[in-house]
Amino acid sequence: MANSQYEYVKREFEFDRRLPPSNWIVVRIDGCHFHRFSKLHAFEKPNDENALRLMDTCATAMLKKFPDIVFAYGVSDEYSFVFREETEFYHRRESKILSVCVSYFTSVYVMKWKKIFPNKELKEPPYFDARAVCYPNLKTIRDYLAWRQVDCHINNQYNTCFWMLVKSGKSEQEAQLSLKGTSSKDKNELLAQQFQMNYDEQLAMFRKGSSVYREKVIDDPIKRTRPILTVAHVDIIGSEFWQNHQHILREGKCRHEFMKQFDINHMLPPCNWVVVRINACQFNQFTTIRSFDKPNDAVALSLMNESASLMMEQYPDIAFGYGFGSEYSFVFHEKTELYRRQESLILSSCSSYFTSLYMKKWKKFFPHKELMPPPRFEAEALCCPKLKILCEYLSWRQAECHTGNQYNTCFWMLVKSGRSEKEAHETLKGTLSKDKNELLFQQFQMNYNNEPAMFRKGSCVFRQKVHGSDNGVTIEWWDVKVDHVDIGAGFWRKHPWILGE
Repeated sequence: MANSQYEYVKREFEFDRRLPPSNWIVVRIDGCHFHRFSKLHAFEKPNDENALRLMDTCATAMLKKFPDIVFAYGVSDEYSFVFREETEFYHRRESKILSVCVSYFTSVYVMKWKKIFPNKELKEPPYFDARAVCYPNLKTIRDYLAWRQVDCHINNQYNTCFWMLVKSGKSEQEAQLSLKGTSSKDKNELLAQQFQMNYDEQLAMFRKGSSVYREKVIDDPIKRTRPILTVAHVDIIGSEFWQNHQHILREGKCRHEFMKQFDINHMLPPCNWVVVRINACQFNQFTTIRSFDKPNDAVALSLMNESASLMMEQYPDIAFGYGFGSEYSFVFHEKTELYRRQESLILSSCSSYFTSLYMKKWKKFFPHKELMPPPRFEAEALCCPKLKILCEYLSWRQAECHTGNQYNTCFWMLVKSGRSEKEAHETLKGTLSKDKNELLFQQFQMNYNNEPAMFRKGSCVFRQKVHGSDNGVTIEWWDVKVDHVDIGAGFWRKHPWILGE
């Protein structure tokens, strides 16, 4: 980290919110605008079996990737992941847990789309939000899962009746009126009498949702048990499932009407600029596997920039973005009411959408490189009560860009010249910026200041007015621009509209 005058913004304004210890943590992931998404991709109504199988595939990948998840339950475009109560995943930091989980889930969703839907193009990037819910004991965690399965039954029974009525010729409004005030028994009778359908004979996946867990199986002939990831569509409201799977959770009885009181709804303070900083996880390993150019891969940085530009199109409240390497900071306007300023939903949806864009655009930039394993991004929030603090935050990130890139340029030039990585680190130990410039010039005849500005200064993403003509009439519109410039006081004087009203 650069030892600069701007680092106070991290100490004083970044959040490090940790979830309480000795609580079971549930991360509930939910699709954003999935009514539109399912319509755009012509999902079958009331249930699309392939779409549900894709969600189950993502959940299975989550349990495989994160051993601290002991159970998952999903229905429709929602999935709940239960972390063991003693987990120290990301030291229980809420922002890290939420963003990494929703990012990885999204990454798998995009990656597996073609396998589940080989004849359907992914027309827009899917994304999800997430929230963390903490439960103090086994009774409440059991009842949380029961609550979700009750919701699954109620919603699926209603949707089954609704779409059968619509397919029989009724309008959607007429179908809603027909079902208004009906009980569960009434709906079963409607299906039986009008459509000769026994609701209880519908697929269990539709009626009961999906449970994902590690089933213990015995290996013959050594009689040793080993866990196998399993997807089942079973009753988890009663005690039978839990009695037969005591290694997952213990049984307990509790009312499930009051589950929502455990929801953690941290609201970001009003009239503060909100910065969401997204950063790739284990990116050194990711770049090595995919043979990115060192110290900088211009194509990889261009992929990050395009993803950032599309973020601004999706989120009008983003006023500015700044990125370098594997990170991007997005500045939301101080008056934003996105998700009513609920931190978990802002962080998770941004992380998910950025991941989805990155996955979807990968083949455009790397047509001959396989994207496996899928990337994932974490996110954290920063609130700036004043413009001065926001500008100094951005200056700090640009200072980090310069310091990191100058070091990496020297390091990789030394390695490419024949030094080992350890020798390169030793050579650069304790050197100043001036020393590094001299090393590059004297040993490699390289003027650091002539290197591409994208490497040295990072990338700024912002809106600016564009002028053109349409049938001889002058018109103007706002367009997203990517630039590589100093973001000191001169930049803001030249672009007053970016952080203005």
